[in-house]
Amino acid sequence: MDLVTGSATVLYHGVYIHHPIGGYAHVVLPPGGIESNVFATGRHYWSARFVCRKIYGGNTCLSMSLHLWSRGVKVKASWELSVIDPLRGSLLLTTLYSSPPQYFVSSEDIRWDLDYVFLSDRCFWYVDDSGRLVLQITVTIVPEDDPETTIGRQIDDVPPSDMLDQLGEVLETREGADVTFSVDGELIPAHKIVLAMRSRVFKAQLYGEMKESGEQPIEISAMTADTFRALLRYIYTDSSPASSSNQQGEEEGSQDNDKQVWELLTAADRYSVERLKLICERTLCKRLDVDNVAVMLGLADRHHCGTLKDACIDFMSTSHRMDQVKKSQGFLQLKDSHPLLLVEVLEKSSKF
Repeated sequence: MDLVTGSATVLYHGVYIHHPIGGYAHVVLPPGGIESNVFATGRHYWSARFVCRKIYGGNTCLSMSLHLWSRGVKVKASWELSVIDPLRGSLLLTTLYSSPPQYFVSSEDIRWDLDYVFLSDRCFWYVDDSGRLVLQITVTIVPEDDPETTIGRQIDDVPPSDMLDQLGEVLETREGADVTFSVDGELIPAHKIVLAMRSRVFKAQLYGEMKESGEQPIEISAMTADTFRALLRYIYTDSSPASSSNQQGEEEGSQDNDKQVWELLTAADRYSVERLKLICERTLCKRLDVDNVAVMLGLADRHHCGTLKDACIDFMSTSHRMDQVKKSQGFLQLKDSHPLLLVEVLEKSSKF
């Protein structure tokens, strides 16, 4: 039985590319909700809704929901979200997300929280000069299996990809390692090609103009061995201790944990691992308080962390917090060392 598909486009207006000074350029969607027209997939009718909103700490959250308008039915379907090239239109789509088949029931919404950082990265080149971004949602009806055609065949017999787990195992076992780093007195082996693929700084250091003399181990200064291992773990597996420990850090309010995230952010900035840097920034945005915000602001400015810097300024400029912030040791140090930063806060607050 052939698959039946249907699609609709969603047009965002007022989209722009944010270029923080020394930071990571990214797409900014306007806040609020936007809904597609009702579209048909075979005999069934659907609509999609997207909601973009700010959450605590200045982070952006994007969610998508699908609504099945057909009455009295239960439909098995999958969906795919794509971005349309403004020059080539629907002739060239870039897939952003897709879902496995699942059941939808009449008049019930199913919602998904999308990875806004990932979407911002992938949509960077698809915002036209007038600030428009076109997304396309495609729904595919999946026919129920005919029992006669499934005899002797395993259902869902393809396991999920374990490539990242295998790369993590290669990192742990050191199999095939061809470069060794000396970090804080410890020797840490790695694989040149993996590092070069994920970091342009490592690529230049190992293969390009910054190529080391060939002597090993390569000395890494001003970094702990644990931080360097965490950086390598992310490079190999996309697994970040900054995000995985986020909930624990919020519950415990651990200054040590914040320090670990800062050290990892500094390493990500040093080796131009931009997505990890942004993950660390957003983790720290959720941990701002009156005692640490001034220190965070100074560090964010030093390491060109636009997202965290904006969150700090917004936090400090809130009227009921400024009087408490001014009493902190970090504020007094910031006032002496970075007075121009406080001018930026002054633009949003009259509490000086």
